[in-house]
Amino acid sequence: MKTHIIIAICFIILLSHKATAEEEISIAIGEWHPFIGKDLPHYGIVTHILTTIFTAQNISVRYGFFPWKRSYKYVKSGKWHASAIWGKTKERLKDCYFSDIVYTGELVLFHLRETPIIWQGDPEKLYQLKGLHIGIPMESAKAKLLVKAEQAKLINFITGTDKVSTFRMLVAKRFDALDENKDVGLHIIHSQLTTDHQDDITYTQPYERWDYHLIFSKKIEHNKLFLKLFNEGLNQLVTTGQYQQLWKEFYQGKYN
Repeated sequence: MKTHIIIAICFIILLSHKATAEEEISIAIGEWHPFIGKDLPHYGIVTHILTTIFTAQNISVRYGFFPWKRSYKYVKSGKWHASAIWGKTKERLKDCYFSDIVYTGELVLFHLRETPIIWQGDPEKLYQLKGLHIGIPMESAKAKLLVKAEQAKLINFITGTDKVSTFRMLVAKRFDALDENKDVGLHIIHSQLTTDHQDDITYTQPYERWDYHLIFSKKIEHNKLFLKLFNEGLNQLVTTGQYQQLWKEFYQGKYN
């Protein structure tokens, strides 16, 4: 009798451990160097942060790399639990739950040193942009201040095919400045351009900051728990200083 009881208890324990081990979240992501990439350590700083948080909550993470539009489609439909990382829009808020902020990016205007930009992000001095041609990669969102300047007919946008080719267009003087995330732009400059061209480019003060989040499909009921656990884990990571340490290591080049 005792033997049967012991076996039953062991079986229950085994099942509980198996359930914990099988707790998994699927996260659809795309290439966004220097933050996310198949060829980066831990798939990049962003996924390392996500994995660190979920692992501490006894949740394993399965990543899938897709084009960004498909990643969002998979989350919207509930085929995948979540996707990282996204800015808030009215449309996305209808489809997804948004986590607390994972990363805040700064937007700047990159330009050639020989073509100084007087404007340094002051929303009251958009007139200083008058006559400028601004480059932007295809399908990239325009900064709100620059949209305002465009509507006032102070600037016009010139679209490049992708981020790297748009920087090469800047070097070729196809436009006056390039609207881009500061970290992304610096990564492209130092990894894709020649040393001479790297030295030719500088940038303005940040004129806009965008917050990015892990998004969860509203089609999956269990995501409410995943969202809660993630936010708790993120808060713990910040409180202990580990979040800041990971980003410090990122800027030191650990994730290159």
